[in-house]
Amino acid sequence: MPPGPPAGNDSMKYSVCMTCFNEVGTVRQSLGSLLGQLDESYEVVVVDNFSTDGTLNVLREFEQSHKVRLIQRKCSRGLGREIAFENASGDYIIANLDLDDVFLPVLEKVVTFYHEKAEGFVAAIFNFPSAPTDEWVQNMTIGPRGLISSLGGWRDLNVYEDWDLWSRADRAHRYCWTSFMFAANKTLHPESKRAVTRLGERRARYRDRLRLRMKIFSPGEGIGLSQRLAYIGARLSLLRQGAFDGQDPNFKPLDPRLFVNVGPGAENSAKGSV
Repeated sequence: MPPGPPAGNDSMKYSVCMTCFNEVGTVRQSLGSLLGQLDESYEVVVVDNFSTDGTLNVLREFEQSHKVRLIQRKCSRGLGREIAFENASGDYIIANLDLDDVFLPVLEKVVTFYHEKAEGFVAAIFNFPSAPTDEWVQNMTIGPRGLISSLGGWRDLNVYEDWDLWSRADRAHRYCWTSFMFAANKTLHPESKRAVTRLGERRARYRDRLRLRMKIFSPGEGIGLSQRLAYIGARLSLLRQGAFDGQDPNFKPLDPRLFVNVGPGAENSAKGSV
C-alpha cells in the first residue's frame, strides 16, 4: 500500500496541466466547472494545439483574466501534456483532464484521497460510472513533480500517452489506481464518424501501439481491409519515428492488485476489486 500523507502539506501547490484542440463548444463550460473548485494553491496550464474553431479566443479571455497560463504549440497529445508539465510550477501535477468535459465539484475530495492513500505514487483516477471495464474511459493522473520527472514525463504520443507513463511508474513500483466520478459527461466528436477520420485515428492508434511495442491484433482475429491499410501506414510511420523503451507492453492499468480503495463516504465504484 502507498505510504500516508507527508507532514505539513498546507503550502503545497498543484498544477492542473491540460491540452486542447478545437473544443470551442465546451471549453468555456469546462474551464468554468474546474476553476470554480480551485483556490490560490492551484494553477492551470493549458497547451493549445493551434485550434482553428475559435477555441483560442476563449482561452485568451481566461488568460487575460489571469485564470490560466496559455501556451500555443504544435504537438501531439502526449507532447502537449509534457509541455504543460515543463511549464508548471506545482509540487504536484494533476493531468489528463480534457476541455470537452464538465467537471463535478469533487476535486478537493480526490486530492485528499491522494494524500491519504496514494502519496508518493502516480495515481490514475478513472471516471467509472459503474464497475470498471477495459474500455476507454476518462481519467486523471495525480503525482509528485519529482517522480513524474524521474520517469521521463509524457512522451510524444497521440494515443496511449497516459498508459505509457503509468506503465513506467508501475515498473518503478510507483503506480496505483482507483475509481471516482469526477466528470459529468464525455463529449463525442461528430467528425470521428467520418470514414477518413476513423482510418486516420486507427492508423495513429496502431502507430503508437507499435512504438510502445504493444500487440496490434489478437490471435485469430479477423482483419479487414481498413485495418490492413491502417497497419501499413502505421508501419511506415514507425520507420520514421522509432519505438520507445522502458515501458511494459503487458502492463494492465486496471490490475486489481494495484487498486486503492477511496473508502467509505466517497463515490468509489470499484471498491470491491480488492
